[in-house]
Amino acid sequence: MPKLRLRDLKVRDFMSREVVTGTADESISEILGRMQAHEIHQIPILEKKKLLGVVSMAAIARQQSAQPGSKAQHLVQKTPEVPPDMELAVAAETFLSGGSRTLPITEKGKLVGILSRSDVVRALSKCEDIDPMSVAEVMTPQPQCVSATETVAQARTVMAGLGERAVPVVDADRKLVGVVGLKDLADLFARPKEKFGRQGRASEKDPVKVQIGSIMRPPVAVRPDTKLSKALESMVESRISTIVIEENGEPVGILTTADVVEIAARFRERDGMLVQISGLEEQPDVYDAMYAIIQKAMRRIRDIVTPRILNLHVVQYKAEGDHSKWSIRARFATERELYHFKHFDWDLFKALDGLLGQIEAHIKKEKDRRIAERKGHHGS
Repeated sequence: MPKLRLRDLKVRDFMSREVVTGTADESISEILGRMQAHEIHQIPILEKKKLLGVVSMAAIARQQSAQPGSKAQHLVQKTPEVPPDMELAVAAETFLSGGSRTLPITEKGKLVGILSRSDVVRALSKCEDIDPMSVAEVMTPQPQCVSATETVAQARTVMAGLGERAVPVVDADRKLVGVVGLKDLADLFARPKEKFGRQGRASEKDPVKVQIGSIMRPPVAVRPDTKLSKALESMVESRISTIVIEENGEPVGILTTADVVEIAARFRERDGMLVQISGLEEQPDVYDAMYAIIQKAMRRIRDIVTPRILNLHVVQYKAEGDHSKWSIRARFATERELYHFKHFDWDLFKALDGLLGQIEAHIKKEKDRRIAERKGHHGS
């Protein structure tokens, strides 16, 4: 059977037509129970068949003050709606720009399906576009991990800081022993509290004090030289959102469904570059200023490479006096390569300037290296 080209695929080819939904007046515990029963992370919320938005597992985990009996309407988030005939690569870009895990598919105002990031993984695993790619080319290297002896509270902090929904778990020698994700944390908080304090949990009744080793799952891992298509097939078969890249027993990278969606979006023909900034609260003035700085930096390297996607995740650390330390992690995709950078500073815009300076210096250094290699080749 001939392989597919991503540019030929439509949303309707891979969307799910049987949609699990909820209503605005249902409780958070009811919505969470439905997510767990169907192993999904987001549920569209309807009111008299009208789509209000979605409730996500991540939103429930973030709302520490929310009570299980609270109404779902308090956690509803607006999300983009897309038509069934949209190109799949365009839908992938919509995932990135909206930051959603699922996209409601609507036709004539009616909900007709749902597209998840896992559906994009399934589609891309069948495409010839990724045949030449290995996992090493697209993984996020040097992943931050959690120890099996750390607590749930510490793991949740790491996930929030990274913008990730799952992280590798290691032992004292940094050997890979498991993986823990938001679903595991949600399962933990959904249990009756009286069950805690047994089975070696040091009589702790507070779920956040439970050790990661007691709730982690066995990891699904591949080597860096594994073909990307093979890794994506493993993600589909195991129904997981994160696969760990392992070498000599240690985690050297991770690949998530968010990364795969980004790969799919790179195949979309577009004018200009897609910029995604996560981790900041809604601050239009700050976003506008950051975009202006980014555009100036990209103009300086546009003659060398063709920028496609710049994904920034911003973390604000605890303030000291009037100052906060800022961390920015970047995934920068050109038409040919994928790069990772990070930078810290006490000022957000200085952190951004420093990170963009790294990108510019790296791109120009690569250009000089290629020129030197060509001269050496001609000289020989």
